[in-house]
Amino acid sequence: MQNMRIRQARSVDIDDIAHIISTSFLINDYHGLRENIIDNPRYNYKDIIVVEDSNEIIACTKIMPLKISFKGKIVDAGGISAVAVLPEYRRRGIADMMLKDAIKRMFTANYPFSILYPFQHRFYRKYGWEYIGMTLLYEIEPSNIIMYDERINVRRMKTSEREKIKKVYAERIKSINFALHRNDAFWTRVIFPNFPNPYVYDDGEVKGYLCFEMKKNEKNQVEVEIKELIALTPEAYRGLWGFLASLAEQVVKIKYLAPPDEPLFNVLIEPREIDFKRPFFEYKSVASICSTFMMRIINLEEALKLLTFAHAPDGETTISIKDEILPENNITFKISVQNKIVSIQKLNTQSAMIRMDIKTFAQVLSSFAKPSSLYNSGKIEGDQNALKFLDAVFSDTLPFIFHFDIF
Repeated sequence: MQNMRIRQARSVDIDDIAHIISTSFLINDYHGLRENIIDNPRYNYKDIIVVEDSNEIIACTKIMPLKISFKGKIVDAGGISAVAVLPEYRRRGIADMMLKDAIKRMFTANYPFSILYPFQHRFYRKYGWEYIGMTLLYEIEPSNIIMYDERINVRRMKTSEREKIKKVYAERIKSINFALHRNDAFWTRVIFPNFPNPYVYDDGEVKGYLCFEMKKNEKNQVEVEIKELIALTPEAYRGLWGFLASLAEQVVKIKYLAPPDEPLFNVLIEPREIDFKRPFFEYKSVASICSTFMMRIINLEEALKLLTFAHAPDGETTISIKDEILPENNITFKISVQNKIVSIQKLNTQSAMIRMDIKTFAQVLSSFAKPSSLYNSGKIEGDQNALKFLDAVFSDTLPFIFHFDIF
């Protein structure tokens, strides 16, 4: 590895990068991949790092400059994707070298977070990423959905209303941690060209929207796959689901990937899937839980600055974090809450009431898992009374990234 070096990609590297990615991920459309690297609404070739071996490019990784929603703010995050190494160079620690370099580059850029979709969770855990994303997969009959009266306010979207759709999405993600911010170019080039059957909830103002794909199954029956469903009000939510219920005469099944804290129990007449399982007696499966993305805290101090408010009682405790790759994150801090306002104070000590590593804190900070639950599974050490306080401090909506934004 002594002849290997990592550097930022240059325009002359694009053909090599496309070859490495297409070879690694068995992508047949080489020219489409190449064009995607040249002209992409989320990144450009300068956001790719490459590994050279004696001046030959043998591996690459994208560090996409994303923006995500966190605690009602839009913040920077590094999206890791296309971690690719030529087959003849695998099992030599090259991916390890690239990921460690990417982490340091993101730290230098002051990214609070990094997110990725893993091919294997245990591989990325070695570098500090942890699983925080999941979705609920529903497969239900329209006839099993309540026919809400608010459906009368649902109508087909007009092309001229695209700006309204953007505003509805932007408003919705303020209350969803880790949902991706979409720039105008992404809407224009990725979302709207793939936005079939668009409908809006309009009661004088557009307060929700829905788009879905219709397909025929092997029995020549129509099935619907919801691409996106966004509602800003309870009325809009009921209206959109009532509209879907009205498709019962034409559609036999609806498939929907829902946020993890959006159970459809009260939308369904019978709380069950279309082809429900019976694990025991009268138990009936309602949905399948699917794992999705992972997150790494890159710059811990920058991430902690985003904690300003919590629905928690007054109190304080101390936390010590261990990061084996970024020593800058090996800090101890006091977290205090007074009148719902959170304050963080860095301490010059390694002694703390609560101790955990950086990937465990990713699950805590993101509200994916309660500290008390992580304590039970051995991922956190410390005082149990302090954990009860932290359960309240970090309680929030579960992380979620919408299907259109997968990268």
